[in-house]
Amino acid sequence: MKALRVRWLCLMMLAIVGLFLVACSDSEGGTSDDPEENASQETEGGSSSESASGELSGEVEFMTISLLPAFEDYLNNLKDEFESMHPDVTVTINDVPYDQVSQVVLTQASSGSLPDVMNLNTEFVKKVAANGALVNMDEAADDVKDDFFEGLWKTAEVDGNVYALPWYTTTSGLIYNPDILAEAGFEEPPSTFEEAWEMSQVIYEETGKYGQVVGPEMHLLFPKNGIPILNEDGTEAAFNTPEAAELWGNLKEYYDEGLYNLDVMLNQVSMAELYAQEQVAWWSTGPQLYRQVEDLSPEVYEKSLGAPAFNGKAGLQHANPMNIAVAANSDAKEAAIEFAKFVTNAENQVEFSKEASVLPPLKEAIEDPFFEEGKDSEDATIRSRYYAAQALADAENMSPPGDDVLEVIEQVQQAFQRVILEDVDPAEALADAEQQVNNILAQ
Repeated sequence: MKALRVRWLCLMMLAIVGLFLVACSDSEGGTSDDPEENASQETEGGSSSESASGELSGEVEFMTISLLPAFEDYLNNLKDEFESMHPDVTVTINDVPYDQVSQVVLTQASSGSLPDVMNLNTEFVKKVAANGALVNMDEAADDVKDDFFEGLWKTAEVDGNVYALPWYTTTSGLIYNPDILAEAGFEEPPSTFEEAWEMSQVIYEETGKYGQVVGPEMHLLFPKNGIPILNEDGTEAAFNTPEAAELWGNLKEYYDEGLYNLDVMLNQVSMAELYAQEQVAWWSTGPQLYRQVEDLSPEVYEKSLGAPAFNGKAGLQHANPMNIAVAANSDAKEAAIEFAKFVTNAENQVEFSKEASVLPPLKEAIEDPFFEEGKDSEDATIRSRYYAAQALADAENMSPPGDDVLEVIEQVQQAFQRVILEDVDPAEALADAEQQVNNILAQ
């Protein structure tokens, strides 16, 4: 059991690392404000990574984030295979703990000594790319662009250009308890948010248990329902709308009717615990987390089933991939670009999905038997993995952009709590939160 928990901690690291790797400040370094101009200048001045024979050559440093030692064999296999394909290329893997990445990358960016190939979260890609330090992948990887789902390809977009290849990601499936549904007179789980709340009312009346629950990522209810959190350039709040006020008003009514409490959102209890205790009928999250239920209550997990996660009015799922970027001033740029494409190709992404319980953001990859076998599986995790993979076609990064993402989310959550617990009018709470967020963004 101890070994299992250690493994789960490693896998959970993959899920949370994208949230915490947010840059602390802009790097400074005499570059133009135009990423395209800087990338062009670096290309003209950098060393070629092709030998006289036209073969790729050079030394490529590959920086990863908190992947060692858990995935050492996988990464070494990538390195060995690429080097065997290109004998004049040497790949060195440098793994950096996630809590050190901000300092390491900003220091290297300001001194012009970034690793050739980097595993970066989305916010960090955008920060480094804005300073002209990354290769434009719309140009350098144009030959593989259409292999990726469009919404995920655009994750690392800055001023209309993409500066990293999407690597591993997650999105949601649904695990549900058929016994609770049957007790309330239902045979199938909900397929929309509206249906979820309608069913929740019946479930609560008939069983005293919960259906839909508002969790820690309640801010994502805005973009899932077509309400942007910030404007396109991330400089102002955009969530203070009549639609948002109506959404919060409805959630207030559901709370007053007893259909949910705030324990999960306030992290006073986990959804895994609540589900394992049979206090909630379903749980919409990444299938990689369902094994927590099996650890807590094998009996409950055994009878659970998997289904597609339901969407809001926008018809989209949230996914925030980790990315693979290439330094614009790499001395082995051509080799680095090819290595980035190699790491993120369908075959290697499927293999990593098997190792790390994540999803590949490529169209071909989700057709692999590893995912397709879940279509008819009776195991909730395997079946939901299939549905989560299919959902990538309608997935995009819904997290608010910018360095202040955690503070922005906190303001939204605090405003929502005032509506629920202090009976503050939703429109008033949204207006106050808008002002607070704008003050944060203006700093």
